[in-house]
Amino acid sequence: MVAVLLAAVPLLAADEPVDETAIARIKTEAFQRSLVMDTASRLTDVYGARLSGSPALDAAAAWSRDRFREWGLAGATLEPYDHRGRGWSVDGFSAEMVAPQYARLDVHPLAWSPGLATPVRGTPVHVQVASPADFERYRGRLAGAIVLNGRLPEPRSRFEPEASRLSEEALRSRAGAISPTATGAAGSLREEDEEWAASLERRKAIWQFFADERVALVIEPSRFDQGVLGVSGFYDHVWQPTYPGFVMSREHYGRITRLLALDVPVTLEVGLSARYHPREAPWSNVIAEIPGADPAIGREVVMVGAHLDSWHAGTGATDNAAGAAVVMEAARVLAAMGTPPRRTIRFALWTGEEQDYLGSRGYVRAHYSPLDRVAPTAEHALLSAYFNLDNGTGRIRGVHMQGNEAVRPVFEAWLAPFAYLGATTVSTLNTGGTDHMAFDAAGLPAFQFICDPIDYDTETHHTSSDTFEALLEDDLKQASAVVASILWHAAMRDERLPRKP
Repeated sequence: MVAVLLAAVPLLAADEPVDETAIARIKTEAFQRSLVMDTASRLTDVYGARLSGSPALDAAAAWSRDRFREWGLAGATLEPYDHRGRGWSVDGFSAEMVAPQYARLDVHPLAWSPGLATPVRGTPVHVQVASPADFERYRGRLAGAIVLNGRLPEPRSRFEPEASRLSEEALRSRAGAISPTATGAAGSLREEDEEWAASLERRKAIWQFFADERVALVIEPSRFDQGVLGVSGFYDHVWQPTYPGFVMSREHYGRITRLLALDVPVTLEVGLSARYHPREAPWSNVIAEIPGADPAIGREVVMVGAHLDSWHAGTGATDNAAGAAVVMEAARVLAAMGTPPRRTIRFALWTGEEQDYLGSRGYVRAHYSPLDRVAPTAEHALLSAYFNLDNGTGRIRGVHMQGNEAVRPVFEAWLAPFAYLGATTVSTLNTGGTDHMAFDAAGLPAFQFICDPIDYDTETHHTSSDTFEALLEDDLKQASAVVASILWHAAMRDERLPRKP
């Protein structure tokens, strides 16, 4: 009996139809006539950092919508969602040590920092405020000060490579996981929200302390070394700053704090010119689709998305112009096939992801269900699956099933034609931190691709090094073909993808 059961396992994948002819056409278009790097260059080089609410993101979204139209997609639009918030952009900034010696300092302002009417010059004050327990130590001592907050993290080992691919051992571990939460990832959007709210409350308390103390500005050290600046921002929709914040390179921050510890007088001068962009209209996502042609199931939808917004120290290449460019390239490849799918294939470029998935949350609430409970709309039953790409520039190595074991044999069959390109792993593990979480919370089949990390966590994620130069062309071509093929097969199968029990 055991032998019979084991023999049946591979047959499940073999029973799932795989259209090798369609895959060959997809590969030819994606590999030999690729535009993925052209798209990525446009998003990063032309539009640059695409902070949510900013004119740069608005321009990138409009260009992406128009590109979808040029490629023949239907319904390409900027679809508003239920969030309004002011944008922000920076016109210029500088930081210098003018005593005891001159040095130009590597800094970058936090997003939504207010500008300075004139540069601020003074002796910095080094503090270590990590929680409300530290407030009394510094209360009444910081008015008008240039504050350096925090000690330097322990230096990272230099004996490990900056970039890496997932090893066979790591992939086997993911594939063999039993529990979706085995790695400690949040099991649901609600759990993520609780963790996020607690973290944000801690930060807001510290921000408010510095505001109440009327500091001139606050500088913190980068979490990266070798001159790489890890920068995000104030979360303006929950707390609006009254002073500018900056991140400084660890090397320059370390030198200044050591000078202060030696009682060597230090003078800094810091300037910032920045603008807010008030908005009456709500924020918008970019939506486009290839309509389904089957009269029976053409209204059903297979969907893929990636967030278009970014932070602002680099040009948002690996996070997440790479994912947006792959989604757009998959759309172009499928449109170029000239054969309409049975189901509608919908493409989304989300905004507000870096502010806690605002765009995808808004879309799910408008189309499928509230997020505090599952209360399905009529559209809910029509969504076969949502796929998400937000992992940097690395090639796709598989799919996280988010605990939906019923799709395992389906995904194994669909990945098989790409095994020679490294896409082999189907894992039950949950993974969070991006836009599929809203769909999962609404009780919809939602999946995040497994990708090689390359140097995402070690150098590019939310950093000044996140530029076009960090993108790997062959990896993005591979990802485009894998995404296009999975969308095609999901749109062409007789049944929708199974949902969690």
